[in-house]
Amino acid sequence: MSGKVEVHKADTGGKLAPIFEEIGKRFDDVRRRAFEFFQKRGEPGDPLDDWLKAEREILGWTAAELTEKEGAYQAEVALPGFEAKDVQVTVTPSEIVVHAFSKEEKHGEEKNVLWTEFGSRDLYRRLEAPEPIDTEKTTATIEKGMLRIVAPKAGAKAAVTAA
Repeated sequence: MSGKVEVHKADTGGKLAPIFEEIGKRFDDVRRRAFEFFQKRGEPGDPLDDWLKAEREILGWTAAELTEKEGAYQAEVALPGFEAKDVQVTVTPSEIVVHAFSKEEKHGEEKNVLWTEFGSRDLYRRLEAPEPIDTEKTTATIEKGMLRIVAPKAGAKAAVTAA
């Protein structure tokens, strides 16, 4: 079953879209968590490793691919277990931001669970476009856990196919 995902257009000329305010808060959390990793280690290490570990922990991470075809960017983002209602796509002239969130699901009786990896999931993924995007024509759908986004290049003419 396929589901259409709502695409939010964000004008970068004015006030920040709510998604960007939320991401800013999340990066503050990443900064704090990376510093905690440094403090726990108690000796010099690799600050980039600390940052990346904190970023994966706080923001989540999922596989993605961005290609260019027929005057448009085509993105695929793996979001297994998410439905259209769980996904928000925000597009600006220079980037696509994907936010997927699902609330905690209980898969067993609490007294019998020894450990679980089920729970709330909150993922962000930012895809930067090399050239400007036509935000008004960008579309997104999700099917079988794969989010597909088509973002035409600004000013690109639609591909003409021969009959």
